[in-house]
Amino acid sequence: MICSTSNPPSFGLLLRQTRDGLARQLDASMAEENIGIGFTHFVGLKTLAHMAPCTANELAQALDQVPSAVTRLLDKLESLGCVRREAHAQDRRALQIVLTEQGRELCARLKKRGDAVMDYAMRDLSPDEREQLMSLLTRIRDSLTPP
Repeated sequence: MICSTSNPPSFGLLLRQTRDGLARQLDASMAEENIGIGFTHFVGLKTLAHMAPCTANELAQALDQVPSAVTRLLDKLESLGCVRREAHAQDRRALQIVLTEQGRELCARLKKRGDAVMDYAMRDLSPDEREQLMSLLTRIRDSLTPP
């Protein structure tokens, strides 16, 4: 959604529109896998690739999602053979989420798709502009991260 006014969009709106556009492009690319996954599955899988083994609660916190949404995400990834729920080594009451080899392979395929979408989104930026954009966004993110 792009506002058709003479005023430039606010910083927040511009970030939201950019995020939504990227999510649409990523969803379209992920749909080509023909396994019923999209952007949110990719984010979950990518996060698991860095965190696993972890609990569903830890994953929910990392994704800033409610536990019920993460349960649905994990159910889908488990049905695809990408994750396993195993008994937690230190807490008998908890399960830990383990990324399978199939999950790692899917994550690598989806990362290539994600990289292609990002390259497409930034196709009009020079390498120096891309570097500057990443630097500025990193600084903004870091300034919003609690100490």
